Amino acid sequence: MKRTILLVILSIPGIFLFAQSKSDTATKRPLNNFNLNLLGEASLISFNYERLLFISPKFFLTGQLGIGYNEEFQLFDNSPPEKYTIISHHITGNYGKMRHFFEFGLFGAIVSGKTDHHYLLGPVAGYRIQPLSSGKINIRIYGNIPVLGFETEMTFIPVGISFGLCF
Repeated sequence: MKRTILLVILSIPGIFLFAQSKSDTATKRPLNNFNLNLLGEASLISFNYERLLFISPKFFLTGQLGIGYNEEFQLFDNSPPEKYTIISHHITGNYGKMRHFFEFGLFGAIVSGKTDHHYLLGPVAGYRIQPLSSGKINIRIYGNIPVLGFETEMTFIPVGISFGLCF
């Protein structure tokens, strides 16, 4: 019995030392992105800041806030289009491994300008390449469709691409 207790006591520090030597990619990854969005999320172009929260090496959450530009959709009309300022945001979950992730979540957009609907909300899903180290480029290709507050006069493209710098 004394040998068993002694063996357990001596093996516990070895378990802790082994756990500390594990490489955890979630702690080494960059946690911030600056992005340029082209189309998608209710704007034609937008600049965004994104913060990443790693839950595990295979799953992380993102929160994004940005400001963008959009115009009124016109066909066969020579009058100048109405212009909109967009404050976009999203909360997404990302599942994958290494650099490749499937992204899913909700996006929202506050629309400033002459419009009846000042807020859009809808699902977003896409593919993300998230680098393992700082100073690299991240890429997102995604689709989104507003289910709340869609303004028919505003140009809305349901797909978008985003390029950003990780730090």
